[in-house]
Amino acid sequence: MVEDSSVDAAPAHMIAPDEALLLVGERTSPRPIQRVRLEAACGLQLAQDVRTEHDFPSFARAMMDGYAVRVSDAGQTVRVVGEVPAGASSAEVVSEGVCLEIMTGAVCPEGTEAVVPKEVAHREGDLVTLPKNLELGRHIAPPGSECRAGSVVLKRGDTMTPLAVAVVASLGRQEVEVFPRPTAAVITTGAELVSVDSELAPGQIYDSNGPMLVALLDEFRIEDRTYRHVVDQREAILEALEEAAEKDIILLSGGVSAGNYDLVPDCLAEYGATVVFHKVRQKPGKPLLFATKGEQLLFGLPGNPLACHQCFHRYAAAAIRGIQGKTAEPLQSVGVLAGEVVPKSGRTHFVPALAAQEESHWVLSPLPSVSSADIFSTSQANCYIEVPPGKQPFVAGKSLRFTWIGGAPWAN
Repeated sequence: MVEDSSVDAAPAHMIAPDEALLLVGERTSPRPIQRVRLEAACGLQLAQDVRTEHDFPSFARAMMDGYAVRVSDAGQTVRVVGEVPAGASSAEVVSEGVCLEIMTGAVCPEGTEAVVPKEVAHREGDLVTLPKNLELGRHIAPPGSECRAGSVVLKRGDTMTPLAVAVVASLGRQEVEVFPRPTAAVITTGAELVSVDSELAPGQIYDSNGPMLVALLDEFRIEDRTYRHVVDQREAILEALEEAAEKDIILLSGGVSAGNYDLVPDCLAEYGATVVFHKVRQKPGKPLLFATKGEQLLFGLPGNPLACHQCFHRYAAAAIRGIQGKTAEPLQSVGVLAGEVVPKSGRTHFVPALAAQEESHWVLSPLPSVSSADIFSTSQANCYIEVPPGKQPFVAGKSLRFTWIGGAPWAN
């Protein structure tokens, strides 16, 4: 892949990517628990164990459409003396020589020893001929067979999936206690940036980081968010920060490097934030800044679009997960290189790639790029390969760690 000509050596004051991730995790904590309705709970982490208050099912339940019978009537012709639809019960008793037609989910009437599916019985009028082999309890869910009263059916920390929502609804509950999603603000900086609905003047470019960061927040289903673009002026940046003072996370894009107009570090200090680290031994994303103000987490993301994406994916996303009570670390796997990658002598290199499964392992195909800012050739990446610092190329067949972009295929 084609490399840019930037200097790879990393000054000693920079911290390693793993240390940066650890520092983000140490300063991230779940927000106060909220009780929400089930329709709003999907994707959130449970803040409580969910226990059953009674046996489930609470009655002997038919598992098939068929006939409630006695086992001793196997191979016999018996008389149908009634019907039990789902949601109802019957006062009729199943005894030798008689049966009741029963629907899936219905209460098995007294005396039922098995349910015979309709397709294996032969009926003519009110008479039904049963198969020769009947098994006691067949096609019946006994009381408590799925879970007993007091059982933990969902644990604190479990993700509320659609199936988990069904579990809670089955217990007759409308609400559940969860760790809420964070609130967020996106602030892009730079006088050269204009919105996509504007005409470009000489020297201007469209703001791609803002829409990208909003889309990344959308992937986390963060609806309480704001988005603002400001020019490189101290007053404008401070005003945007104050407007976002109540948000859990602030994502600033640009203005964090060492240029004359990189004002974000000074503005964060004036805002009252404490810088935890500034600059990481990584490529892309060396200028990454992380700060806190109380429980508020602030990320100064590089203006380079690919670096902005990588830093959100690895660090800001970890903070979002931690606030929701989830495991903060990105989901990692190990794969085998399909082509050569060249390390950076002083920095960890996160290379956009395509991971594909072959037999029992993942094969990693690095995506060629013109520079570390090239988002055009890397836009289809589904992972970042983590290439350790070094001087010798990593050749095809070498095993390296990688992190999934947007979650592993089996987690979606």
